[in-house]
Amino acid sequence: MEVEWPPVREPSAQRVWREILRPMGTQMRASASDLARRSVARMQTELPELFSDPQIVQENLVSTEASLRQLAQIIELAGDPRQVELPPSTLAIARSAVHRQVALADLMRLYRLAQERVWQWMFAHIVDKASDAADQAVALDLATGWLFAYVDEAMVRAEKAYEVEREAWLRSAAAVRAAAVEEILADRERNAQRASKRLRYDVNRHHVGAIAWVEQASEGGETQAALGEALAGLAQTLGAESTLIHSLGSLAVASWMSRRDAFTADSLDAVVRGKQVPGVIPGVRIAVGEAGRGLEGFRRTHLEADHARRVVSLVGPRGAAITRYRSVAVAALGTTDRDHALSFITWVLGPLAADDEATSRLAMTLSVYLDENRSRSRAAERLMVHPNTVSYRVHQAEALLGRSVANDSLDLQVALAMLPARPGLARPRPDEL
Repeated sequence: MEVEWPPVREPSAQRVWREILRPMGTQMRASASDLARRSVARMQTELPELFSDPQIVQENLVSTEASLRQLAQIIELAGDPRQVELPPSTLAIARSAVHRQVALADLMRLYRLAQERVWQWMFAHIVDKASDAADQAVALDLATGWLFAYVDEAMVRAEKAYEVEREAWLRSAAAVRAAAVEEILADRERNAQRASKRLRYDVNRHHVGAIAWVEQASEGGETQAALGEALAGLAQTLGAESTLIHSLGSLAVASWMSRRDAFTADSLDAVVRGKQVPGVIPGVRIAVGEAGRGLEGFRRTHLEADHARRVVSLVGPRGAAITRYRSVAVAALGTTDRDHALSFITWVLGPLAADDEATSRLAMTLSVYLDENRSRSRAAERLMVHPNTVSYRVHQAEALLGRSVANDSLDLQVALAMLPARPGLARPRPDEL
């Protein structure tokens, strides 16, 4: 194997690399996911204003993990970190930072924070594995060279991508439109005529807001196109006459769909029923707000879609591909305080809050049964099972609860509405790792 990194060409350095640093690279690759979470947690602590959205956290986790795997491979192969191309997810972060109006200095600060966390990990590994002081010194010198050269090159390339994107952004009408969207959502813009002109979208109409997102970028770099197609399919399903698109980063897109007349109940109910929307491919999720009118409706329907997205993120893989705010409104309200929500669910449901498939089925059946005003037949119709099955499951649920639900109070229905979000509520936040 040809050694590319000049400092490793010395015989003593090659031995230290083989015995200490190459195994460290292998371990770094295996630990990349955990190390990425710890790095992003440090970023959130130092620059919380840059992580106001769960999707931005996810973007940074994906990007950081990809960079760590790349650095690990360079160390394993004794490669030259100055010759690598940045992972697509890392470049996407730099470009999306322009759209989110993140200062370049803050973007560079994120690199430094990640570098600090990775260096601490590398230092601990070397000290643990190198018992000889001379070998330890050589290993630390080589590791420092690799890490600093990699981060320096990454920052140069990220800065270039940022500046190229920023120049194009400032020349485009998208910048004006994005600024107008942000001011409307922040309730600073209250003039409908001026807002319509800046957006090039008439706000004096009926709107439905939606957010489409994925958990990680596609390898082909077609993420934004896939999200755009999904939202176009939703607009078609809803019978929208015009659409406004607003990027929320590399993995998420917001949209407003409008028409002169109010959106029909049938079109919105189709979303609840899970009607197939053209253009929605596996992996794409959509959260939909309720219909609203005018400037306030424009703002409110987006906020509702954002709340629905948060609930879907808490539910995880079990969540539906398309979720309407009305169907999760109670869960959205109840899970705002994560710790309180988790405590409430556990207190009200007890053993019925268990996360196994069988218990989850009992809880879902009980929830539908109570929603249908304790009607076995209507619950059976919704669940597509026999009424006797509904009765059997309700009795089992009552056994787990330790009480009858014949005259139960509102807290049970609220806890059941929040229960699907329990896995996400119980997951440690990145800053708790």
